[in-house]
Amino acid sequence: NTIGFPLVGGPAGSMEAGRNVAVAKELLEAMDVPYVVASPLLLQDLRSWARAGVQGLQSVVLYALPELDGAVDTVVLGGLAGDRIGLVPERVRKLAARIHGWVSLRRTPPADRRVAISLYGFPPNVGAVGTAALLNVPASLERFLRSLADQGYDVGGFADDPSASGEALV
Repeated sequence: NTIGFPLVGGPAGSMEAGRNVAVAKELLEAMDVPYVVASPLLLQDLRSWARAGVQGLQSVVLYALPELDGAVDTVVLGGLAGDRIGLVPERVRKLAARIHGWVSLRRTPPADRRVAISLYGFPPNVGAVGTAALLNVPASLERFLRSLADQGYDVGGFADDPSASGEALV
């Protein structure tokens, strides 16, 4: 997506929260590819971006809203340069490299892929690893690992151990 509008919103759709969730889900499932957002900064100039990074409302438009649409990767391509949009060649090359990486990952068999799982653990050293308000992290971890095993990922001995549990891993 390089248009700077939500996948199913903006001028072609509704900005009403949740209204087009089913449309977005159907579209992304039919495409069966990662949803990547590559866009210039339309609310921020190139100088401020170079000096302080993506800021304020621009970060909401570029990162948060696309993530709610299902985007898994975002690349800034440039930004405002006076009254024009300036593309930064290095950023276009970065986008090409990221897409190449996604294609390579798709072509790699699940058993050969490497996946890292990070669990929240704050405050440190007080037994708080894998805790989250109102969430059952061990049960979610267990379901996630079993799902990976079902898809052909190598999850070590976890998949073959009938007594394995997310609780034991946490």
